[in-house]
Amino acid sequence: MEAEGVLLLTRKENVYITDSRYIEMVNKTLTIDDEIIVTNITDVSKDDYENFFLFCENVGFEENYLTYAKYKEYMIKYKINNFVETENMIEKQRMIKDEEEIQNIEMACKITDDCFTHLLSFIKKGMTEKEIAWEIERYFLTHGADGTSFETIVASRSKFFYATCCSNR
Repeated sequence: MEAEGVLLLTRKENVYITDSRYIEMVNKTLTIDDEIIVTNITDVSKDDYENFFLFCENVGFEENYLTYAKYKEYMIKYKINNFVETENMIEKQRMIKDEEEIQNIEMACKITDDCFTHLLSFIKKGMTEKEIAWEIERYFLTHGADGTSFETIVASRSKFFYATCCSNR
């Protein structure tokens, strides 16, 4: 999900604060099991900000994703006494996959492998990169994928194009 916002995991509740452009997307992505309240940034008062961490001795932040300017802004906005690095706590949790996540990854790999095999017979001389990209997306969606993880990019080589790559040897 690519939605700008702030996720607050507090003693009282978990809140994702974003603006109205992302509310629908976030609500479609989260499930009841996530136990996260999605809030429009315009609905959060100054008092709300000050109360989020009222009884928290320490408040953690993802040091790899927070600029110093945002760090200072959050210290003031949320009235944080002790703002501490989480030392990649979220990333470490993301590394652990349950059985369902493993099955989903395996299925995604199979669909991708099968799509590549399909493309070997689909691609014809003179096709555009857009036509191939559309076929990749169509294949994914008609063979069990919910969507693509990122924009499909197809690059081709013509007789006027020469590319080299280098390795880290």
